[in-house]
Amino acid sequence: MSEVTSLQQVERPQLQRHLVQHSDAQHLLIIDGVVVPCTPTEYDLLLPLLKRAGEPVSFSRLLGMQRQKTLTRGIRRGLTQQMSRLRARLWPFGLDILCLNSYGYLLLSRSNEHVEEI
Repeated sequence: MSEVTSLQQVERPQLQRHLVQHSDAQHLLIIDGVVVPCTPTEYDLLLPLLKRAGEPVSFSRLLGMQRQKTLTRGIRRGLTQQMSRLRARLWPFGLDILCLNSYGYLLLSRSNEHVEEI
């Protein structure tokens, strides 16, 4: 049986009214009491976006790359696919991930829209 670790809370104004908790040890993400399934890679991509919600996060920061390294077409395509899956998981919570074409990604709350029932 795996050991339960304490959860850390993400507090950002952009996450308006959402309780976002995570556990790095277990790659666990909980939004408003609902476990959001993520692979370890998806979790590693999503956490910087959540911690900086409302602020752009560069491709290199998301991927843990040094700025000198080139973001190849293959890496970018894989990142786009992973972000698409994450976007679908966050959408019911009223959260969205926007692509900033030449820079990175931005996580925002869709506060003015109807949020789907989970």
